[in-house]
Amino acid sequence: LADPNSFTGMQSAVGGSLHRSVVRLRRGDLANSAAACLVTPANDALVGNLNPLYWRFISRVSVDAAVRKLGGEELEAACEAIAPVSVTHGIRRDITRWTTGCKEGPSAVVRCPAGSALCTPAFGRLQADHVVHAVAPDSEFGYEGLYTGNARDVAASGVQHHSTAASVERRHSSWQQFSPPDDLLFSAYRSAFSEAARVGASTVACPALGSGVKGWRHSISAALALEAFAQHATHSGGARISSIDFVIGGFAPIADKAWSSWTRVARELLGAPPGLESAQAY
Repeated sequence: LADPNSFTGMQSAVGGSLHRSVVRLRRGDLANSAAACLVTPANDALVGNLNPLYWRFISRVSVDAAVRKLGGEELEAACEAIAPVSVTHGIRRDITRWTTGCKEGPSAVVRCPAGSALCTPAFGRLQADHVVHAVAPDSEFGYEGLYTGNARDVAASGVQHHSTAASVERRHSSWQQFSPPDDLLFSAYRSAFSEAARVGASTVACPALGSGVKGWRHSISAALALEAFAQHATHSGGARISSIDFVIGGFAPIADKAWSSWTRVARELLGAPPGLESAQAY
C-alpha cells in the first residue's frame, strides 16, 4: 500500500464496458479539499448554523460551518437564492422536540428536503468549483417527535437491503414509525453524487453524511455511502465521477472511531487491506 493514509479500490461496469472509479478513504479537512466538487452536510433550510437554539450545535464543530466559512457571503447568498419548497406537508424534517426555536426564522423554510441534494457554485477561499448541499435525515426519529433510541438503529436499519433486518415481513408492524429512515440517508448520498456528475465534476470529496448531529452510526453511513456510489458508478452513463474521496475529519477520539468504522466497512464491502485503522491523519 503506497499511501497508508488512503485506500483505493472499486471498479464497476458501465454501459457494457469496464470503467474504473477510484474510491479513497482519507483523514483530513474536507473544506480545504482540492476536489472539483465538495459535498457538505446541510440542513433542509440551507442556512448553516443560523438556528442557534438547536441544542445539538452546542459546543460542536460542523463540517457545513467550515465549508461556509471558506465560501463566505457569496456561498450564503447562493443558498438563500434557492426558492423554498412551496408544499411542505409530508416532508420529514429534523426534530423540534427539544426546542421550538430551531425551525423558526431562517430555519422555517424547506429548500432541500431530507434525502435530496442541491448544487451551488463554490466561492471565496474554497478550492472546489461546486458545492453540493446534501441533507441527511435524523437517525433517531422515524417521524416527528417519535424517539427510536440510538441503540436500536443497527437492528432496525436495512443497510444491507437483502438482509433479514431489511425484510418487511420479518419486522414488527411499528417499524415504519420507529426505524431510522435509512432510505433517506441512502437517497441523500445518491442525490449528492448525481448532482456532482450533473455539473461535470470528475473528482468529489464527500463527508460521512448524517454522522454528526444527525446521530447516524458511522458503520451505517459508510455502508450506505459505498453502496450508493457503487450504484451511481454502475448506472450513471456518461456522467461519471472518476474519483471520490470520503473524508473523515474531526477531533479524536470521535474521529478515530469514525475512521475505524469506515475502514472496517471498506474492508468488508470492497476488500480493502488490513492495517488502515492505524493510519494517521494528514
